[in-house]
Amino acid sequence: MERKTYCDYLRLIATFAVVVLHVAASNWYSTDVNGLEWQSFNFYDSVVRWGVPIFVMISGSLFLSREISIRKIYSKYILRMVIAFLTWSIFYALMTPEYFENGMLYGIKTHIDAMVSGHYHMWFVLMIIGIYMCIPFYKKIIADSFTMKYFLILSFLFAFMIPWSIQLLNDYLVGNHERLAKLVSVANSHVSTMNMSMVMGYSFYFVLGYYLDNFELRKKYRILIYFLGVLGFAFTVLVDLNLAIKTQQPCSNYYGNFHVNVMLEAICIHTLFKYHKFKNEKLNSFVFIISGYTFGAYLIHAFFIEKLSLHFNFNTLSFNSVVSVPIVSAVVFICALLVSTVLNHIPIIKKYCV
Repeated sequence: MERKTYCDYLRLIATFAVVVLHVAASNWYSTDVNGLEWQSFNFYDSVVRWGVPIFVMISGSLFLSREISIRKIYSKYILRMVIAFLTWSIFYALMTPEYFENGMLYGIKTHIDAMVSGHYHMWFVLMIIGIYMCIPFYKKIIADSFTMKYFLILSFLFAFMIPWSIQLLNDYLVGNHERLAKLVSVANSHVSTMNMSMVMGYSFYFVLGYYLDNFELRKKYRILIYFLGVLGFAFTVLVDLNLAIKTQQPCSNYYGNFHVNVMLEAICIHTLFKYHKFKNEKLNSFVFIISGYTFGAYLIHAFFIEKLSLHFNFNTLSFNSVVSVPIVSAVVFICALLVSTVLNHIPIIKKYCV
């Protein structure tokens, strides 16, 4: 299969985006929404929400573009993810301070629960396992162009547009209007009763990644996507800030991966990289190598966020928040990549854990 250079770049930048997101979120809850700190965190958090959707879109473009047996899906890809989840969940359970008291492990049940549930960022691994399990179904969907488009339209409506619209109505129109509140509640109930779970979840991004990879967009449509993407970024920053000021509480109502504004961010970034001409072959080769270490970097980055803050007081509140988020993120990202590079040179760990 032909190498997709833009996917290497996307994988690398999406990993950094997730690092920025988690760094910006580390003190997001504990700062005053009226202050510079929270507003800086909100800005950085808002403009990198596309990280996870991009990961899923990359997977869709790569997995759905080739033939792969169910046996191989389970024996190679799902097995690797299961082992990675268990290994890193144990690692974080052992390394997380709250599971220790006076240097001793306490609460066997608590410790086991931590290993089973995984660290906060490990949900992504479980989600990908679910996506991999459904690859044979997605292959059937993309086999017919009309069916694929129909799936994407239904998924957009029920996973994105309707819940997003209801959220907007609740945040800006309902208020004390009892009748309107009842209508919105009834509409939400009706949508839930329809139980459109078949078109919900990250399957949208998985199939969308394949669709965008295989269908050429004319320049006028790309310009429209960039325009909508900018609106998506602005919406995420400004609406969450507005609601936070209004309620005097940190607001993440429009941070979710299934909000229209975040979807527009993701499609904009994907399109920007897909249609960019990567002419520097040396840089392309370097990014190709480094992108192979990004999964390990994703798995280990939370460790560095926590340890740098705990032991070195190096976090987003250590200095001006406008620059602290990108600086801390860069340090965490580099540390995570370096450790992942080392781990990727240990054969058994490379095969199953990173």
